Amino acid sequence: MTDFSFKAYAKDGSLIADRVSAPTRADAVRQITVRGLAPFEVLEGAAARASTRGGKLPIGTLAAFCRQMATMVESDLPIDEALGLLARDSNPKTAELAASLRKSVLEGASLSAALASSKQRVPDMMVGLVAAGEEGGVLAPVFSRLADSFEMQIRTTDALRSALIYPAVLGVTALASLVLVLTVVAPALKPVFAGAGDRMPLSAQILIGASEALRSYWWVGILAITLAVILISSSLRSPPGRAAMARFALKAPLIGPIVSSTEASRFLHALAALLDNGVSVVNALDIARRATSNPVIASEIEWIASRVRLGERLGDTLARSKVFPPLAGQLAAVGERSGSLAKMLRHGGRVMEETSQRDVKQLMTVATPALTIILGVLVGSVVLSLLSAIMSVNDLAV
Repeated sequence: MTDFSFKAYAKDGSLIADRVSAPTRADAVRQITVRGLAPFEVLEGAAARASTRGGKLPIGTLAAFCRQMATMVESDLPIDEALGLLARDSNPKTAELAASLRKSVLEGASLSAALASSKQRVPDMMVGLVAAGEEGGVLAPVFSRLADSFEMQIRTTDALRSALIYPAVLGVTALASLVLVLTVVAPALKPVFAGAGDRMPLSAQILIGASEALRSYWWVGILAITLAVILISSSLRSPPGRAAMARFALKAPLIGPIVSSTEASRFLHALAALLDNGVSVVNALDIARRATSNPVIASEIEWIASRVRLGERLGDTLARSKVFPPLAGQLAAVGERSGSLAKMLRHGGRVMEETSQRDVKQLMTVATPALTIILGVLVGSVVLSLLSAIMSVNDLAV
């Protein structure tokens, strides 16, 4: 027998942490499920790590899986048959997830327990919502809300990527132009400059020096860039590094409001979906905190949950938040007074999503011309220095 520590959601949405003894991990999951709990973390031994599970599934795979499950469950197709159809999906990740879930379901596990014990990592919010949906018999709306939430994240990410394509191409082109001038044009004109001897103009000296440094020590630049990438990547893998980067992103000029609106939209959508399925506010906040990958946002949600536990209203606490926009608190307060908290939170999520996309477009509208001018001035300065040096040498020769 092996000891397993686990965390699970009870039928009322409360969080349970306990231990069980079982021959295998699958047996441990079955024991937990029999107790009416929906496990989302089952670890072998006290020192086991969740990293033994497979990689995190792409958000697009989760969106497609949830959308198809919503359609099939709404058509009264049994869970095992729906998963069997998805196991033949053309997307290998979707097919692998569906096949592993179907195997667990056929062995007697609930769908939420199967999601929790799956080798592919799924968000805690998904496990909690599916557990609540199974309890209330409303799995189709749950999967539909999950698909909406994942698709919203995809739209926001795609908008950011699309906005960054032109500046990235422009930057690469400008860098290539500078490298071409310093490695091809400047060396070809070096004999002309050398003829001036000690009277070589300052602009020519700087240009030739930069060219020789780039051609002789290019490997130093590549090594420095590689080391910088490694150091930054290592830092971002550590909790302090991720927290520092998250704080910088939230406070950075121009970028900060976009990040804040995006995170607020995801949080409000997740909270609304949980409340729609009967999860209490405190437990919904706990699940939403676990679902976020931003440590600063997670810490803020934990603070909000602690104030709500003490009896404060969600709207009043959100209004005092230093991370979420004031509109989130205002809409939550209106929802609490009118008895439609989930509806107002969902409306707030849509507003925040539209706000973040509008801010991205406005930022790119200003940043693209500014970047074009800056890079044009940079490349133009180098070319002007080159022409100035050539003219100076001609004047000396005359």
